[in-house]
Amino acid sequence: MKHIQISHISVSDIITVLTPTCNFRCRYCFFKPSGCMNHPPDRIADRIQRIRDETGVERVLIAGGEPTLQEDLPELTKILAGDFHVTISTNGTRRDVLRRSTFHEVHVDLKALDEEKHIQLTREPNREVLECIEEFSGSDRIEVSTVLVPDFVDLDEIEGIAEFLSVWDVPYRITGYVAHGNSLGARRPRDDEIREAARISRRYLSRVSTSLDFRRHRKRRMIIRTL
Repeated sequence: MKHIQISHISVSDIITVLTPTCNFRCRYCFFKPSGCMNHPPDRIADRIQRIRDETGVERVLIAGGEPTLQEDLPELTKILAGDFHVTISTNGTRRDVLRRSTFHEVHVDLKALDEEKHIQLTREPNREVLECIEEFSGSDRIEVSTVLVPDFVDLDEIEGIAEFLSVWDVPYRITGYVAHGNSLGARRPRDDEIREAARISRRYLSRVSTSLDFRRHRKRRMIIRTL
C-alpha cells in the first residue's frame, strides 16, 4: 500500500506539508517533527482539498525533513498538481524521486559550495546537491537558497555559490542564520551583512532575494496534526 509519513500540515498563505525524516544531520536544523503518521497519498490530497475549500489557498509546499525520502511522493504530487501550485523543498540528494514527481517549482538548499564546509554542516558531501542544481537549472522551475552563517558560510562562500549559479542565472535566496537550539555556536548575521551578501551575489545573478526582503509566508493560521 502506498503511503507518506507526515509530521503535520501548517496553513498560512500556503499549505505546507512537513515530512519528518532527513538524510542530512544539519548542525543548525531546528525542525522538530510531531505526530509522524503514515497516510495514503490520496487521503493527504483529500485533506488538502478540504483546506483549500475552507481557506481558498491554492499553493502547496512539501518540505521537511527531506520529502524525497518518501518513496510515494510522486503519487501525491501527481494528484495535487492538477489543482494546486506545487513546490518541493529539498536538499537535492534524491533526484530519482524528483524526476518522477510532478511540481511547478523546486527549491534546493545548498548549504555550502566548499565540500569540507558542507560536510561539517551536514555530515554529508555536496556532490549530489550540485548535480541536482545542474540538472534542474535547465528549466525556470528552480530556486536555490543558502543560509548565511558568519565566519562559516560567509561572504566569500556566498560569492562562490553565486558564481557557480551564474551559468544558469537561477533565482537565489540568502537567509540569515538564526541560532535556535543547535550546536553550531555561530552568531546571527547583521542586516548589513545580509545586504552585502545580496550585493555581491548580484554581480553574478539577476534574481537575488534575502530574508530581509519579505517573509515567504504570513503568520501561520492553522496547524493540522491529524487527518
